[in-house]
Amino acid sequence: MKIVLINASPRKNGATAKILNGFAYNLSAKSDVEIANISLSDLKLDFCLGCCMCYKNGFCHIDDDADMLSERISSADGVIIGTPTYVSNIPGQLKTFIDRGHFVIEQLLKGKYTMGVVTYENVGGRSALNALKKLFIFSGAKRFDKFVVKLSFNSNPIENPRIMNAIRSKSENLYMAITKKKAPTILCAVINSFVFNFGIKPFVLKKGDQYSGVKKHWETRSIVYE
Repeated sequence: MKIVLINASPRKNGATAKILNGFAYNLSAKSDVEIANISLSDLKLDFCLGCCMCYKNGFCHIDDDADMLSERISSADGVIIGTPTYVSNIPGQLKTFIDRGHFVIEQLLKGKYTMGVVTYENVGGRSALNALKKLFIFSGAKRFDKFVVKLSFNSNPIENPRIMNAIRSKSENLYMAITKKKAPTILCAVINSFVFNFGIKPFVLKKGDQYSGVKKHWETRSIVYE
């Protein structure tokens, strides 16, 4: 079982990172779990140029770490993305990766179990969570879980027993969902089916060979489109 954790905070050792490390610690205690704990701050991620060549070729022509991370996600069973809340939304480097990561059109998260971890101090935590929720479900996630934590600036979440208990519980829930191959939630199944069948699929098929790279991704993920 492979689980990828992504710290989208520019602060590699901040509250979001500490919470993700808690998940990594609990999940790695399972003998059959392989963890990849990745910080976006360690990667080179350039802005999307909007050229759409990735839809034709199946990969981005920009030579940086975006495709590498997408490949790691593609081979995972579970994905946890942790983000702080900046101006009532996700930080810029996470938006850059979402733009570059082959998520929605290519259905990168097809059949995967996902979790959004959001930290915030004042307001906007739900807005950041909604951004992750839409990303996960629109990208084909099988199930979606969440963990939203309100913290004082520069506080240490691992010193809070309630937070640590919640991390242990949610780690176990994610592990069991993947192990037992739990069926999609009704919300995930309905929304993803609608978005894909009435939005993404007809749009891509209309593009023909211009989106041949997208079709190759779908075939790799056993997505029936004809």
